[in-house]
Amino acid sequence: MLHSTPGIVIHSFKYGDSGIIARILTPRLGLQSYLVQGARKSKSRIRAILFQPLTLLDMVVYHKEKSGLQRIKEARCSHPFHTLATDIRKTTLAIFICEMLMNAFKHQEPQKEAFDFIFHAAQKLDSEEDNLSVFHMVFLLQLSKFLGFSPGKNYSDLKCFFNLKEGMYQSQYDNAVLCLTREESNYFFRLSGVNLQDTSKLAIPAAMRKILLQKTIDFYRYHMEGFKEIKSHRILESVFH
Repeated sequence: MLHSTPGIVIHSFKYGDSGIIARILTPRLGLQSYLVQGARKSKSRIRAILFQPLTLLDMVVYHKEKSGLQRIKEARCSHPFHTLATDIRKTTLAIFICEMLMNAFKHQEPQKEAFDFIFHAAQKLDSEEDNLSVFHMVFLLQLSKFLGFSPGKNYSDLKCFFNLKEGMYQSQYDNAVLCLTREESNYFFRLSGVNLQDTSKLAIPAAMRKILLQKTIDFYRYHMEGFKEIKSHRILESVFH
């Protein structure tokens, strides 16, 4: 059956002599794998360059229920980026965000609200000029609201230690693996309380950003079944830390 749908490219890799397989997030069909034959040929109607991380697409696709590999009839870039593909900081962030999204949506039902949030976040990343160093963490903590496990808002002078597994702040630092320190918890609370338009208001030391990035990944790992090891955040550390 043919479907017209927007899409967000999450990942792509070579397939055969000239094709690619692209993992694309859609609002109604969820995360799907698409075979694009001949995409790496110079005269291809659908070029491989379309399938870079976070590229925003308008597509017409063939969709078969329970099929592991779908096909694309038509595809075009719906919102061309101006800086995301050329700014190494933004490119690195896009790769990391997409690796996290691959983990987050592999078992998720389609969610239009989450899709819309990611769609607009990609545009925001392209246009952002200030304080990119916390963009990805704010993005992930905002996204967790759509995934059903956002951090609790019960931070206080008494409950000032965040428990990654429980997703709440508690009064005691009783587990070095599960709990953030008082200082880490304070920054984590501040990160979770802003949106992508307000990241410039956050000034976090580089050493603390490195810790908080790992804690944010751990937070996802505790709350997403089958969450795989993330590798691209090591590159982020060299770019931002």
